[in-house]
Amino acid sequence: MLNLLNMRYFIETTETLNFTKAAKNLNISQQALSTHIAALERELGSELFMRGVPLVLTQAGLLFKSYAQKFLNEYSSMMHEMNDIKDERRGTLSLGIAHTRGRILLPEILPLFQRVFPKVDIKITEGRNDEMQKALLEGKLELLICKLPIMAVNVKSEFFYQEEAVLMVSDELLEKYFGAQKGTVVKEIERTAGVGPLEKLPFLLPHRGDLMRVVADELIGQAGFIPNIIVESENIETLLEMSIRGLGVTFYPKMFIDYSGFINFPETFHIIPLDTPAASYAMGFCCPKDRYLSFAAREFIRIAKENIHL
Repeated sequence: MLNLLNMRYFIETTETLNFTKAAKNLNISQQALSTHIAALERELGSELFMRGVPLVLTQAGLLFKSYAQKFLNEYSSMMHEMNDIKDERRGTLSLGIAHTRGRILLPEILPLFQRVFPKVDIKITEGRNDEMQKALLEGKLELLICKLPIMAVNVKSEFFYQEEAVLMVSDELLEKYFGAQKGTVVKEIERTAGVGPLEKLPFLLPHRGDLMRVVADELIGQAGFIPNIIVESENIETLLEMSIRGLGVTFYPKMFIDYSGFINFPETFHIIPLDTPAASYAMGFCCPKDRYLSFAAREFIRIAKENIHL
């Protein structure tokens, strides 16, 4: 019999394409999951997966996935709206945000939010900008804090604040490549907001899909060279520490420096502002156009905008 549980189990299996992994994520046995999927297939009269490693969705499975995801999204919207009718200060808020940005922003926002909404459960998912957008579109998140504009046509957004990237490079590295001319190089970058003078230096960059990698690629692209990327990482804090130790050049959000208060930079470490539109970008709140936004989510946005001043 088609039911909410079977659909949730099916969608999780389509995410992992592995019964063992899906069962682990769902906290059920593999046998129980297989039984649910088999029951769905009997009711629908079609195989949903071609068995193998990994599993492969059949044409029927792809069709059912689209309908099941829509149903689960509608169910989530309904429950948010019902909770608002019943009691606007209860429920769950599922929020997506990048790792480091969450560390900076959420400790400022959540204590204020929870004073007003102590009975709202908050589920935070952290990851890269592109991963979080995918999760939002799949209905796994109600609200996402991300870079604007977001390209998906069925997502609406609201401006939060403007963020700027700065260039990070150690004096030791500049000394190694430019010697007595290092000061001139820094002044040239500050004057032009271009990273061209650093073409021959090693770079430390986030993986593609990360917001700061998008900014870095645009700045380097404008300078017209192919960078020597010696390290790529999902964690910009790791890249920052490597840059401080003289391993390479990296980019970092200025807001993280202003708000963190616990990063100790050597006196000789260079934090170079880049006065160019390529280094400035808008951050905002995003949610699906076709889903109900709960009262708790709307109030989270209000509290955040009233208390974060950048």
